Amino acid sequence: MWKYLKYLWYIILLALFVVFIIYYNKSSDVAMKQSEQYLKNNVEFEGYVTGFEQSNNHAFGVIHLKLTKSNVQKFNKTIKNNIYPYRIQGTIAELYTTIPDGLQKLDVYKVSSNTHQYTITYKSNNKSYTSDLYIIKDPYNIDFVKENTIFK
Repeated sequence: MWKYLKYLWYIILLALFVVFIIYYNKSSDVAMKQSEQYLKNNVEFEGYVTGFEQSNNHAFGVIHLKLTKSNVQKFNKTIKNNIYPYRIQGTIAELYTTIPDGLQKLDVYKVSSNTHQYTITYKSNNKSYTSDLYIIKDPYNIDFVKENTIFK
């Protein structure tokens, strides 16, 4: 009898694990759809790097840009407990994302919010690299942005 209860306990644990995985996947899908909706806002801009700060959290950082093109003069929207991956005021912008290796002043960023992507072109070798934009949700990264933004 006790032998079968032991197996029943394992089956219950396995079932709970499967339920947890399904719940996690569904909540992740909802978060991704929300992020996509927030980023479909027709914001596009291009500028060169004037400086940057990098955190100790997976190379996350704040990239300061001098804009050469932008379809908006100001972007400073907020989301409850999260932040957009960029902020714009006049000809100055900040991008909140991973700092790539080899980033230097005057490297060029081109951001297209609707496609959820940005492209960096390195001035040293004229090579380009494309990556994804995402809503910043990590509290540590949000605090880092607050401490290192030039928009205070």
